This record gives sequence, C-alpha cells and structure tokens, in this order.
Amino acid sequence: MKSRRSHSQNILETPFSTVTSGGHWFHATRDTIKEYVPGLLDKYNFETLIKKAVTWIDSADSLALILYFVLAFIVNPWIAAGIALGFHALWYHKKSAFVNIVMTPLLSFFNLDFFQLLLAALVLSYMGMSGMYTAVVLGIIFFFLFKVGLLRRGWDKLQDKKSDDKLPLNDRVLKMVLVRYSIYQNMPPKEVEKLDQHVQEAVLKFNKKK
Repeated sequence: MKSRRSHSQNILETPFSTVTSGGHWFHATRDTIKEYVPGLLDKYNFETLIKKAVTWIDSADSLALILYFVLAFIVNPWIAAGIALGFHALWYHKKSAFVNIVMTPLLSFFNLDFFQLLLAALVLSYMGMSGMYTAVVLGIIFFFLFKVGLLRRGWDKLQDKKSDDKLPLNDRVLKMVLVRYSIYQNMPPKEVEKLDQHVQEAVLKFNKKK
C-alpha cells in the first residue's frame, strides 16, 4: 500500500483501489490511469486528478445547501427542503454527466469549509432575526447532514445494493474527469472506455474478499 498526501486529502492506494481521507473510494489506481490514459499523468499528477473527482462528488452537498438557503426565502421552508433533497439525489447520481473543467474551481470554492461555515452563519442568523424559525431548524439539520456526508453515504448504500454490472458512482466521476482533461490536453481518450471493464473487474475482486 502507498499513502500520499495531496493538500487536505490523504490518498491511500492499494493494488485494486484508491481511498481518500474523506472516505471517497475509487476502484482505480495510478497504474490504471497510466495504462488506460497514457500520458495524462505527465500533465497532471495522480493526486490532482483524484482531488478534482472528489470536488464533483462533494458538490452535491454544497450545491444542495446553497439551493436550500436561497429557496427558503422564496417558498415555504418545507417545500425548499424537499426541493433541496430532490436536487441532492439527482445531482449526486447524475453529476458525472456535467463534469467540466470550467466549473471545477467554482465547485471547489463552494466546497470549502470556510465558505460553508460563513454562509451558514450569515444566512441562519438573518433567518433567526427575521423570525424564520422553521427555516433555521431545517437549515441546521441540512448543514449537519451535508457536512458529515450522511446523505451521500445513504445514496452509496442504495447504489451498492444494485447489480455489479454498472460502474460505481465515484468511478463514473473519475472517468469523466480523465476524459475532460484528456480532451483539454488534445489527447484523444480512446483508451478511457477500457476503464469500465477494469473497474468492474476490480469491484468483483473486492467483493469476493468481503
């Protein structure tokens, strides 16, 4: 096993997978990228690519929280909460289709603890002073759920119960990150499609060890 630190993310590589300190699991490794996307690691280091994938994974929490805070001033807080939950589920499962280079830095900023704490403090304080007590309680609950990643873990549990013939959600995001940055560097990602089969084989090997 190899452990490497990338900014705030601690990366642990095993022969069949990569795990971050935030609990994000990928069935792909440094060697996988070298084999199926040759040359990309000459442009970006492995930790950077993993960090970009994690940015998109965590974006479901930050975007849903921002959406709730906006909607709570427009509609009934219970309706705002329902819409935010629905958005979280949709974005978390479909985000790989939206991965792009331009939005990554913005989402990375939204994911910052400092930004989220400041936003929550300002908005919840204003809600409290305005007598929006239901919105405050729901906002605190959402903030807690999103910060500890409980909803993401819940979606992952449901995903794990599905058939193994589908690419796991985290690996879908990593795959699209590889595709986008390969295209950006004018490196046709023809080999990236082979990543699907490799990851599925890694998932099966991992499941057999359970």
